[in-house]
Amino acid sequence: MPSKDKTVALAKLLHRDCTQLLDLYTARESLMSNSVSESQLVSIPPLTSQLSPSEKICFLQAALRKCLHLLDKAITHEDAIFPERPEDEYSKQRKTVRERLNYLVSSTERLLVEGKRCDAEAKDLVDSGVFALKKWILQVLQDVLYWSNKTAETLQTLPALKAMKPTRRRRAAGKKEARKLRK
Repeated sequence: MPSKDKTVALAKLLHRDCTQLLDLYTARESLMSNSVSESQLVSIPPLTSQLSPSEKICFLQAALRKCLHLLDKAITHEDAIFPERPEDEYSKQRKTVRERLNYLVSSTERLLVEGKRCDAEAKDLVDSGVFALKKWILQVLQDVLYWSNKTAETLQTLPALKAMKPTRRRRAAGKKEARKLRK
């Protein structure tokens, strides 16, 4: 079972790795990292104080899960359009980011109370053409960057997660207590 602190550390590591990937991508494609709109492709309800800690984790996990889906789709499109590109620093970093994002999705899922599941909305690629695809991939990477940072920030502000989970007692311990009560 991952702890909240380990999940925060993983989110920060993903954020750092994705920052490097974004730099490599913008340099490779001659794009400015601010050349797309400020809004995210992935959206969830605002993480206000009215939401419980478990609801916040649930929505963050949904956003990360949707980012993973979009990143997989971006990788598929990119590899289909540029199949002959040799493996370079960008492709290695892209693989690292994808693996870390997958692990962060799993890690946040294990923090959920009783397997709760939420959904996130995502805008899909609508324009056609190589340049539109490049801008969309840039936006996907920016979303991974945004949601990994938002996950780290939000988890750090939440109370201890152990208090949110129902406590489990081992069966043997329960039997010993029952025997003591009978005596």
